[in-house]
Amino acid sequence: MLGFFPRCYPDELLYSVFARYGDRVKYPTKKAILQELFGTTNATATITFPSRLDSIVSRLPPNSLLTADRLITQHTLLPFFSPFLPSKRIEQLRNAMRRAGGPTADMRSGVMASRIPIPSHLRFCPICKREDEALFGESYWHRLHQLPGVEVCLSHQVFLNSSSVATRVGRQSLLLVSAEQATLGTHIRRVCLPNKEHQTLLMLAQDAAWLLKQPNISVELDALYNRYLRLLKDRGLATYTGSIHVKKLLNEFSAYYSPALLKLLRCELRGGDVEKTNWLLRLVRPPKHAQHPLYHLLLIQFLGCTAEGFFQPPEALSSFGEGPWQCLNPAADHYKQPVIMECRLGKRLRYGKPIGRFSCRCGFAYARTGPDSSPEDKFHVGRIISFGQVWEDKLKHLWQDSSMSISEIGRRLGVDPLTVRRHAARLKLSLSRSDKRLKPLPRATLLEGKAVSAAWENKRHRCRSKWLSAMKQRREITLKVLRGKLPREYAWLQQHDSEWLKRHKPRPQRRALSTTSVDWKRRDADYAAAVRAAASRLKTASGRPVQVTRTAIGRALGAITLLRQKLDKMPLTAQVLSSVVETREQYAVRRVRWTADLFYQEDVLPREWQLMLRANVYSLREVSAVECVVEDALNMLKSKISQSQPRRATSFKRAMS
Repeated sequence: MLGFFPRCYPDELLYSVFARYGDRVKYPTKKAILQELFGTTNATATITFPSRLDSIVSRLPPNSLLTADRLITQHTLLPFFSPFLPSKRIEQLRNAMRRAGGPTADMRSGVMASRIPIPSHLRFCPICKREDEALFGESYWHRLHQLPGVEVCLSHQVFLNSSSVATRVGRQSLLLVSAEQATLGTHIRRVCLPNKEHQTLLMLAQDAAWLLKQPNISVELDALYNRYLRLLKDRGLATYTGSIHVKKLLNEFSAYYSPALLKLLRCELRGGDVEKTNWLLRLVRPPKHAQHPLYHLLLIQFLGCTAEGFFQPPEALSSFGEGPWQCLNPAADHYKQPVIMECRLGKRLRYGKPIGRFSCRCGFAYARTGPDSSPEDKFHVGRIISFGQVWEDKLKHLWQDSSMSISEIGRRLGVDPLTVRRHAARLKLSLSRSDKRLKPLPRATLLEGKAVSAAWENKRHRCRSKWLSAMKQRREITLKVLRGKLPREYAWLQQHDSEWLKRHKPRPQRRALSTTSVDWKRRDADYAAAVRAAASRLKTASGRPVQVTRTAIGRALGAITLLRQKLDKMPLTAQVLSSVVETREQYAVRRVRWTADLFYQEDVLPREWQLMLRANVYSLREVSAVECVVEDALNMLKSKISQSQPRRATSFKRAMS
């Protein structure tokens, strides 16, 4: 159990709390601090999603009020990511952070796979630093300042400075460096409020700060997509049926954000209008995967919202209000009652407005044009699609009453007298005595099957003829071009003759396979030289040795994916790569030599087991190459130290200090 634990300051990064704890206890090694905090020396004090929090809480003093959930919500970056992740993944993230999750949390959040990295160094605001020292007696790392996309301090409207503390990832654990121990500059660069780019950065910081204070937001990906779709419709960037005006959207987005700003935020629009590589198009189409929060914040700001307004919107009304909707069948006992549970938007828009279709279980179906402008609009019938069995049974019942006029029957059924007569003729109802005076209906007005009139038949014939004629004029015409030439005919056929239209659409043309313009032979030669140079730099770099692996070389060249997926097209690079990659034994030999140099600089003659333990090659002590290099290193140390000022071999404690 820990004897004490530092007080957590407002919006302090949990990493910062651990670092201040290390400053207080002043243990001789970093591993001792990790052992004390996490109960193991294999822990990694990460900035984004620290793990083993249950273990830490169990070691806190008895009077501590800190819990794992409180640490996660108030002192980690998870609240910034969670509103844009599925609820199931958020729960998995929390569990990974509570237990020994290691890099699992970073992988589940998508941080490691994203093009937007965590800032390379811990950042700070010079004015916040002075205020923290005056208020708390020391400075600390603020959580908000470490978020990707946050480039300015929201409180003081100045740009953030980078410290000397690198946020290293991978095999090397972060050292616990407090803000007091780090090298911090004092340069202050203020935000220029009239500058539009600076205004955008301030709004991003404001939205990020609001998200950090909302730990319980959980919105599924489909709900995010629906909110975007509603805002795009309001801006005229999408139709009521959900089709996106891609070119218009890309043009307006590019005009709103400058290329320099998007490059600064690592959010460039790549791939043009290709959804797979363009993050903006992935957000405004049905979701497949979670996207980085910064992408969402940029789109939200572009659509004229703040994060608070986006996640706490007023009750969203559809074009036809909220269901259920009224059944407008006068023959039904539930007339004007809200019993219709589904409203389907029509595929065709009339004058840019949506058409809603409502179908009741009684068989009555109608359509009307939206959006609704008043509560009375929900009782308006634009066009009756089908009357249904209940309406027809009511007509048959009223028709038997010879004393009731056709006008009265029409009034009770909500139609005109001509419609009553036409449906009576379709149902083959006999005329009563009072109706014998009526003249027979013209054949063109009779209803057969689906109420096909002569005018309707002529309209269908004209639309079909124009459509087929346009297809014959150009054999290679596409559906998109054909729709542009005959928009009215296409809309009519789509609504009234869809089955015929499906059979008479132009065949989809296969796109010609794009020929690559990459000179793979030249690229192979360039990367072969680059791989050899990168391997040499890794081997000769100062500091603790780093194993020369394919991933390490790819990371140094910024081409990890290329070396994984396209190596079959670069045989020379593959050959060089296989020759420079180190085996486990080769890497161990370099570690032994590097450790021997450290002992020589410290003027210490270690024992064999001390050298192997510090070089972390004890598990390979029986490998002949390692055994030989250890023996050579010890002989070299004896010779050099004896030639200089002889000293007695020190204890292991001194050798490791």
